[in-house]
Amino acid sequence: MHVTTIDRYLPEPGEFLSWSVDTTGSVPQTSVVPPSFNQSVHLAGANDHSTWLAVSFSARGRIDRGALARAYHALIARHGTLHSSFTKRDNTFVREEIDPSALRLDENPGVRATSRRALRQAVWATLDAACHPFGFPAYLLGAIDRRDVSTIICGFDHSHVDAYSMSIIVDDLHHLYHGYRRGRDAFVPENLPVSGNFVDYCAAESEMTQVGASDPRMLSWLRFFDEHDGHPPTFPLDLGVAPGDRAPQGADVRCLLDGPATERFATICRANGSSLFGGVLSAMAHTVRHLGGGPELALLFPMHTRRSEPWRNAVGWFTTNAPLRVVSTDDLLETIRRTGPALRRAVRLGGVPIPQVIAALGGLDQVRDDIFMTSFVDYRSLPGATLHDEIDAHHISNVTTADDAQFWISRTGRGLSIRSRYPANALGTETIHAFLDDVGSRVAAAVDAPHENMLIEGSDADDQPPLNALA
Repeated sequence: MHVTTIDRYLPEPGEFLSWSVDTTGSVPQTSVVPPSFNQSVHLAGANDHSTWLAVSFSARGRIDRGALARAYHALIARHGTLHSSFTKRDNTFVREEIDPSALRLDENPGVRATSRRALRQAVWATLDAACHPFGFPAYLLGAIDRRDVSTIICGFDHSHVDAYSMSIIVDDLHHLYHGYRRGRDAFVPENLPVSGNFVDYCAAESEMTQVGASDPRMLSWLRFFDEHDGHPPTFPLDLGVAPGDRAPQGADVRCLLDGPATERFATICRANGSSLFGGVLSAMAHTVRHLGGGPELALLFPMHTRRSEPWRNAVGWFTTNAPLRVVSTDDLLETIRRTGPALRRAVRLGGVPIPQVIAALGGLDQVRDDIFMTSFVDYRSLPGATLHDEIDAHHISNVTTADDAQFWISRTGRGLSIRSRYPANALGTETIHAFLDDVGSRVAAAVDAPHENMLIEGSDADDQPPLNALA
């Protein structure tokens, strides 16, 4: 999976196709299921900028428009969140659900673009217009039609998807489209893996068991916020944005290590009781210290909550957060050794529902709108991963505005990469570029350095819980 941003996405010219969803045959029904915590925060912060996630992948030959329309309809019917929407009534966010069998997809007039930049602008503008948090549908269903190799592309407001979902959507659409293309009416979409309904997950989330105030995990959460004056930690280096201000978003996408080097670094991290994610976080902490940000890197990191079978193939926003402090030492390997246990403890704190943490705090005081966080996704373990390279799969994020830094680390068969989001003023750009350059150098140096007797007796790195941290 290529993880990138829309300003860097330059598809080959072709005819941009899109489909609208006709809802005249269905009356939306008010749902008793409230928005999830993530959805509520997202809806409350909705503004003029679209926060969407998109995917694209290639398909041989011209687009079979009938087959793709049927594939999109089947995708909507398969995933409950895609036939639901949100509206605001009396300062309350209300979920509405629509009968997918009553929906009809209509093809819109195509847009022909003779240059990559013109095509990107057409796709970008359509994604911004289609992917919004309120109303139905909250997504774009599209394609780029070409003679030899076409592209299937779709995007979704963040309220309905997370990074894991994008891999599921690629996998589902690939099978649905080619199934309908080959089999026409004989194709049975029910042959896909069983998928749960994210709306059911939201219902279960609203009834989660309360964690007591004396629970050690809750106490750890409260200590974390107490040490940061009751608000989430911010990026420890100056980005040139005063609290309350925002700047145009900068985006940086770069490869840290190729495939073999990534495996070597992962081996070094495991041998020192940590994980690949822990190793990169350790390098980040060393860089922060080197650039004058202090010896501790405190952050929140998202992780998925797909802990039971119904949710493994479900589209939705299945994430929570956990707090972590990474304390740098004089030696990167020693920091990695310390980060491993800290990361494992942090994962356990992720079992405390965030709404309960905020309630225990008496509310969350945020210095900035954006939350400084670092995410990790190993795309090799997600549905459909074996096809990602063959079909040139892309995960594409929007570019809007920013007031803090955020980082998405991804591992694929090609290696280790990092996507960054930050305020693109002069100081913010200079700081983040220096930060990323230094992190990359430290990770590369760790791979190139001789490591003798790396395995630490009693290392429990292999016993770590799954760490696909997703945002």
